[in-house]
Amino acid sequence: MVIFITLHTGSNFWLSYWSDSAEHPEHPQTFYLEIYCILGLSYAFFCLIRISMLFLQSLKCSRKLHKDMITNIIRAPVNLFFDRIPTGRILNRLSKDLTVLDNYIAGSFGWLTLLFFYLIADIVVCLIVGSIWIFPLAILFFAVSYKIQRSFMSLNREVTRLGNETSLSTNFNYCLESISKSPIVSFFSESLSGLTSIRTYQEQRKFLSVKIN
Repeated sequence: MVIFITLHTGSNFWLSYWSDSAEHPEHPQTFYLEIYCILGLSYAFFCLIRISMLFLQSLKCSRKLHKDMITNIIRAPVNLFFDRIPTGRILNRLSKDLTVLDNYIAGSFGWLTLLFFYLIADIVVCLIVGSIWIFPLAILFFAVSYKIQRSFMSLNREVTRLGNETSLSTNFNYCLESISKSPIVSFFSESLSGLTSIRTYQEQRKFLSVKIN
């Protein structure tokens, strides 16, 4: 990641140096272009390595989590787990939550690390080409951002628990869907398992009305 950010910042510095020496060039234009192409291709190569490593680690983490979940469910006691936890909630954890892990967590973590190193690189560049006064402003920015983030997370957590359909963040919509989906899956699976009893007592209309409502 450090090499990746260094190449990105170095290409910007080289482009700036190329622009400044345009009026009185010390080297031919092909020299500047070759160096810039080398920096750009190296940046693209390390970008491919970063994405590949992120994908492989995400796949490894998903496999391990699924294996641990299956192992714990198989070894769970019936009277303490299966008699208390609805079947729909278990199915939801093994389907929707793993889908979220595969589709969102890896990408969010990748963007988090990338933007963090971009921010550090921009602060270092500002300290080099600017003044030392950028450092107190950076500390103030981090403090304000941290306070806003804590307030946002607290508010969004309460909204998610209340089950409001208009969540403040799209990334947390899966929590609302998980809460609303588990009872439906549980009701459907329990109805299928007790279908013989329902037909025996002729309670089909009752269960259909509950499902529709």
